[in-house]
Amino acid sequence: MTIFTEHPHAQGVTYFEHWAFAIGIGWRLFRSALAFLLHALLPFITIDRQLDLEATSAFLHERNDFIETAAAKGHASHYPVRAPGAPGHHDTPAFV
Repeated sequence: MTIFTEHPHAQGVTYFEHWAFAIGIGWRLFRSALAFLLHALLPFITIDRQLDLEATSAFLHERNDFIETAAAKGHASHYPVRAPGAPGHHDTPAFV
C-alpha cells in the first residue's frame, strides 16, 4: 500500500473512486463559495437554492452517509459518480 491508496482502501474504495468523491465534494463547495462571494460583492445577485447553506449542508450529509455506508458494506463498486449535467445531478447553478 502506498500513501495514495492507504486512506481510500481504509474507506473501502479505490483510489479513483475516492478521487471522484473528493473532487465532487470540492467542486460543489467551490461553486457554493463562489455564489456566496458574488452575493457578498453584488447583493442583488441571489444565491440559487441548490447552492444555499441548507442545500449544501444536506448534500454534504448525504454524501457522507453514503460513503460511510458503502465503506461499511464494502460496496466500492456502487460508488456514485455523477458528472455535471448527468441524470441525477441536481446541483447546477443558475448563473455559473
